[in-house]
Amino acid sequence: MGFHFKFQKLLEIEKCKEEELVKELKFLQKRLHDEEKLLVFLKSVLTIQQSEMEKELSKQAEAKMFVLFESYFSKLNRDIVTQSSKVEDTSKKVGCARENLLHVFKKRKVLEKLRERHEKEYKERVLKMENKHFDEIAISKFYYRHKKKQIH
Repeated sequence: MGFHFKFQKLLEIEKCKEEELVKELKFLQKRLHDEEKLLVFLKSVLTIQQSEMEKELSKQAEAKMFVLFESYFSKLNRDIVTQSSKVEDTSKKVGCARENLLHVFKKRKVLEKLRERHEKEYKERVLKMENKHFDEIAISKFYYRHKKKQIH
């Protein structure tokens, strides 16, 4: 009879959960990175367009051009606010995924330590039984040898 850990299935389930959460975390981190890049891009577009408007202001362009710029800036600012909230939401999801992963990781580690302890106890018990068996064999050999000598 070999070693059998009674919580082996639970340990395997925790390992699977951990793998899934690692995949989810990587996906969310990539998404967060993409959202942050888009936010930086929108802010840079706003900055560039504001400098373009300043150039147009110095040329004394038509008022229609300034109204167009202003509506464009309003839209860009709304997009930036929306993108900022997306970045914040994704960042929160990344944080939750990290916490979940940490929880599952700790649970798996506890189960692995429990498994190691049970396996160590099993090996010690088997070793004791083997030693006891060998002691009994040695004692019985000694006894029969001694008994043979007394008969002769």
